[in-house]
Amino acid sequence: MIDFMVIGLPRSRTTWMANWLTTTSTLCLHDAISTHTQAELDSYPTSRKFGISETAIFHLGSKLNAHPAKKLIIHRPIQEIYKSIGRPIPFPNADCLLREIKGLHIEYKDINSRAEEIWMHLIGSKFDSKRFNVLSGMNVQPNFEGLKPQNQKVIRTWLGM
Repeated sequence: MIDFMVIGLPRSRTTWMANWLTTTSTLCLHDAISTHTQAELDSYPTSRKFGISETAIFHLGSKLNAHPAKKLIIHRPIQEIYKSIGRPIPFPNADCLLREIKGLHIEYKDINSRAEEIWMHLIGSKFDSKRFNVLSGMNVQPNFEGLKPQNQKVIRTWLGM
């Protein structure tokens, strides 16, 4: 069963969050919905606390509320996302859909200052500030070229590429 979800638009640190939220006792997959169904993810074979960090499921909006996973919703101004990617991407009503999801809502700019709160909300165990500080200096990006061609296409379509 998916224990936790990180939900945000592209360029909202979802790849970095998946890295941070993967430890010896937790596993967080990034954009796993591009390669697995929800049923497959809910029965994912792991003994660790399991989560997903996604840039595409925001489209489901309030439908995500039916899933029992703890949720973190990241809000980043759409113009910052456009600037980061280098072009506009069609996300009609993205912020409205994100706001429909029940969970811990945070602003992108507040991720570092609220890291312990995020960890406790999603994981609930002791927060490792030293590990967080090491990782916070890293820029983690997905490797689109390493994906299977059909998955590259799905993700590039979601990103408007």
